[in-house]
Amino acid sequence: MAKKTGDGEVVQLSNGPEYRILANLFGLLLAASGLLAGTMVRERSLDYWQDDLVPLLILLLAGRGVLKHGMDLMRDSMVYAEKKQVVDAFLAKQPQTVSPELGELPRLAAKSHYSEEEVLEAVGKRIEEQRGQAAKKNKFAS
Repeated sequence: MAKKTGDGEVVQLSNGPEYRILANLFGLLLAASGLLAGTMVRERSLDYWQDDLVPLLILLLAGRGVLKHGMDLMRDSMVYAEKKQVVDAFLAKQPQTVSPELGELPRLAAKSHYSEEEVLEAVGKRIEEQRGQAAKKNKFAS
C-alpha cells in the first residue's frame, strides 16, 4: 500500500512481510528436509542433483522469498520509526489537553447499606406484590 510522506514522496509499504517471512522459512525447512532425505546426501555426491531438483528449486525460491520479504520488513520498520519520531515530536509541542486546574472529577455515589430489617421488609413487600399479581392472573384465567 502506498503512503505519502510530508515531503511529497511516496513510500511503498508491504502487507504482512513478517508472515511471508515465516511462510518462506517453513518452505526452507521443507526443502532442507527433502534434500537431507534425497539422493545427493545418501550417495554423498553432487552428481545426483537432477534427482533432487524439486527440493533444490524450493530451496532457491524460499531463500529468495526470505531475502525479499526480510528487506521489506526492514524498510517498513525504518519508515515506522521515522513516522513515530515525527508524531512524538508533534505531540511534545502540543500543550497538555487535560490540566489539573479543572477541579475534581465526578465521583460515583456511595453504596447504600441496608439493615436486615429493611431487607426483610422489602422482600416481604415484593412477595406480597407477586402473590397479588398471581391471584389476578389466575382469577382472569379461570
